[in-house]
Amino acid sequence: MTPSRDLNEPSISLLVLQPSPFCNINCSYCYLPDRTSKQKMTMEVLEATITRILEADLIQNELSIIWHAGEPLAVPIYWYRAAFEIIRRLIPNDISVHHSIQSNGILLNATWCKFIREHHISIGLSIDGPAHLHDAYRKTRSGRGTHASAVRGLKLLQKHDIPFSIISVITHASLGKADEIYEYFMKLGVTQIGFNIEETEGINTSSSLEATSDEAIREFMNRLFLLQKQNGNTLIIREFEIARDKILGMPSMSDWEFPYYNEQVRPLGIVSVASDGSFSTYSPELLGMPTLPYGTFSLGNVLTDAFSHAVETSMFQKVFDDLCTGLRLCRENCVYYGFCGGGAPANKYYENKTLASAETRYCRHSIQTPLEIVLKDMEQALESSPIPSLSERSSM
Repeated sequence: MTPSRDLNEPSISLLVLQPSPFCNINCSYCYLPDRTSKQKMTMEVLEATITRILEADLIQNELSIIWHAGEPLAVPIYWYRAAFEIIRRLIPNDISVHHSIQSNGILLNATWCKFIREHHISIGLSIDGPAHLHDAYRKTRSGRGTHASAVRGLKLLQKHDIPFSIISVITHASLGKADEIYEYFMKLGVTQIGFNIEETEGINTSSSLEATSDEAIREFMNRLFLLQKQNGNTLIIREFEIARDKILGMPSMSDWEFPYYNEQVRPLGIVSVASDGSFSTYSPELLGMPTLPYGTFSLGNVLTDAFSHAVETSMFQKVFDDLCTGLRLCRENCVYYGFCGGGAPANKYYENKTLASAETRYCRHSIQTPLEIVLKDMEQALESSPIPSLSERSSM
């Protein structure tokens, strides 16, 4: 859905901050290359980040910050207390700031729960379903499964009455098990969930879904939709909610020329900052990655470079030109363009080896399939409940 802000003005919708690249577990499908590094973002880097955003006048009325890219809870609470104080001090009072954390949940404890409640932080947990599915990919560095620890974190959030969402990665092993996965999350008391297909990104150079037919994934997603519907939408599935919102809020044709409502293709719509201060825009998954022909995907460093200077570099222009070529290909060849606005640059690069490209597996499975499922359901609902004729309505 097209956002209400003035699209002619540069603005940031999401700031992705990497407090540390370190992760306490070793998921086999993770795209991050440096997750053994315990480097932490310094307060100097954080202050420079906020200062750069303010001096570029990128914030309109609100700022969403997500702490991500590594395991955020591996960084001590005292670090976050100092970080939140810097953000509170630098950002004007008339700007609303909302914090989110995506975590594996293993390090959650009562102290973290108190901090999360105190600062009204939105939190998402990564759980792939029952233990045999979760532990096949989400392991410790010694090879042990992490399912029991992740569920302990989930129950701790429930105990402290903290709302949360779930992200579940769908692998080849998940297919054919939609009922088992859905019922499992229902029994856990989960109310919101997003299903990410296993993607080819970063150092995860292959996916267990590569040889899987589109129809097998469609059957899996369709079964999830039917289960959600049968249970009165007790468990809200992100992909279907987004699809429904897009269908009901279809943008006008004038918005299709350059789809600013897709923040992943809008320059500086998303700004990602690594722990060392290097920054990029577009898909957060590209930050700091070696990408031919662009080199390391970084526009500069907040300690030395202003955003206004970064977007004038030859590297930025090359990326922008290729990205626009990809958008034109999507617009000219894909009937879903008006719903997704040109897809995710990271998926285009890693699947098609260039930003100047169109459809990806991610597009088909995560955007097109949910849209088709929801649209078909809406059409069937209309057919079963036809609009009364004028004479029928007058006699009511």
